[in-house]
Amino acid sequence: MSCLRRPRLCLGLLKSRPRHRLLHSMKMRRHRVFLLCTVGLCVISFLHYYKALHYVSLLRELSAPYPNIKSFIMVSGFFWREKGVAATPISPASPEEAPPLPALRQGVVKQSLGDGGAEVIDPGALDAKIGGPGVALEVRAMKEPEPPHPWEKPEENQLGDSPKEKRHEEQHVNHIEPDLKKLLVQVGKGPLPDPIKSMGDLHTRTHQLQDDKTPYFVRTSRGAYCFKQGTEMATIKESSVKTGAGATRDVVEVGKAVQRKTLGLQQQTGKVSKGKGQPMGSGKQLVKCVCRPGWHGPYCGVPTMVYHSNLPTKERLKPREVPRRVINAININHEFDLLHARFHELSQAVDLFLICESNFTAYGERRPLSFLRLLLNGTYDYIRHKILYVFLDHFPDGGRQDGWIADDYLRTFLTRNGLSRVKGARSDDVFVINDADEIPAQEGLLFLKLFDGWTEPFAIHMRKSLYGFFWKQFGTLEVVSGCTLRMLRDVYDGDGIKLRRREYYSLPGFRKYENDTGHILVQWSVGSPFHFAGWHCSWCFTPEGIYFKLVSAQNGDFPRWGDYEDKRDLNYIRELIRTGGWFDGSVQEYPPADPKEHMYAPKYMLENRKRYNYLLENPYKHKIQTE
Repeated sequence: MSCLRRPRLCLGLLKSRPRHRLLHSMKMRRHRVFLLCTVGLCVISFLHYYKALHYVSLLRELSAPYPNIKSFIMVSGFFWREKGVAATPISPASPEEAPPLPALRQGVVKQSLGDGGAEVIDPGALDAKIGGPGVALEVRAMKEPEPPHPWEKPEENQLGDSPKEKRHEEQHVNHIEPDLKKLLVQVGKGPLPDPIKSMGDLHTRTHQLQDDKTPYFVRTSRGAYCFKQGTEMATIKESSVKTGAGATRDVVEVGKAVQRKTLGLQQQTGKVSKGKGQPMGSGKQLVKCVCRPGWHGPYCGVPTMVYHSNLPTKERLKPREVPRRVINAININHEFDLLHARFHELSQAVDLFLICESNFTAYGERRPLSFLRLLLNGTYDYIRHKILYVFLDHFPDGGRQDGWIADDYLRTFLTRNGLSRVKGARSDDVFVINDADEIPAQEGLLFLKLFDGWTEPFAIHMRKSLYGFFWKQFGTLEVVSGCTLRMLRDVYDGDGIKLRRREYYSLPGFRKYENDTGHILVQWSVGSPFHFAGWHCSWCFTPEGIYFKLVSAQNGDFPRWGDYEDKRDLNYIRELIRTGGWFDGSVQEYPPADPKEHMYAPKYMLENRKRYNYLLENPYKHKIQTE
């Protein structure tokens, strides 16, 4: 009825409805376009963000277990193409290209030039800009008066040991029960002999780093450049018989003897599968190294523990012309068996071991210098030319009340005092700091020594075990362990304890170091949870050794089991070793461990099974009768 009365109004309403619908649909289209544009901008921003942080391997890591994500990475490659990536190493290829690093000495700041104009440093006196006066004073305090007895050869300075006593020690040098009996009697009970008289100037000596002249790589007659340890080698007689099948063997001269030669894989261009190698012109051949099991890459120099790691710059790796020098620093208490294993495992990869010993336990009680005695009587003659002895003759203030102060100070003193006595180091040399029960594998450190292209800092995935390698624990111990000397100075203020923490991005020198070097710092780990790059053997001692660790432990890692008399009982400790239990009464679940499995224990221990059997097999498999 209203429309009959007002026909014009109804007609206007009918005509306006299509207009409203049209305007509504246009607004919806505008919103959709705006939404799509916003999503597109977000995607592009996201991709460019990852371009800027192309060191981050999140997408690559995700694509390994989930192949569908690879399509996303392919799409991301459409937005940018990085040219010359392989030719852009993270570190200089030669020492001459290395950025200069000022030479620092103990209490003195001085710059000097080495060969070829490269700036030579004394990295340990990193306290030019580092330290507060307190730390600097501690380092300078190490300057002792001239000792009455100069350093002598081991044969001339046996500390009064008789030949019979020496033979006994050679047989049992790695079994610490006799030494522990002396330690347990002497620790905290009266004055000990003055260690300065026996060590001479050992604790103030400097060490001159030398370039490693070892020929790690060989070049075949056809031009392949191969890492010797990771490349298949064959005798001339074998290779002369095994010819054909698309492979040739190139003779390599090592010294004057031509007895073995590198196996080089020769392929015709047309037979090269897609994605493998670079295309070559017609008639040319592609010569590659034939890698041994456990080695990868075009040079056969990338070990499995790196190949399966989260290193985001694997495509940038290339051999160095001059190897880096590797410095390994540890604090020693009474881990002498593990120390022998470390020295034999890393003797080829490490150029210098910084070994710090104190005449105080971590609890603050006085103790004899057992490592010094072994060093002087010739026990470590096979590696002594690579050892720099660091002596800590005082206990930090507050360390007795708060054990973590003492624990941190040990690493700080080790790093600053030790490196202040190292001469001729370069800014791209590698510094690795470990606890005495953490032993990196040789292959991982050798890779860091010989290749450019990895980022820093780096951690190490270590196989975890308790009381011995027979009690294998789940997972790995991933510890931030190393970086270059320049990063140690510029970012960590030359402090080893700061390196062990995962807080480099919050330190004041972090951004400046990135800007100065042009590198985006992204932490990575040598190894993976399934590919171990070392061993962490916790509480791996005889029962007497565990007893000594209990009574000398710091006053901070609570509960401090050494304060409980029943926990110090040797039969109780033997039962813990037998069952794999812990001091709180709990018994863990352990995955099966086979002594024949890969990375079960350091090779030196496996080769000397009789000597280290108490760490390789459970010595208390059967229930112990109470003595």
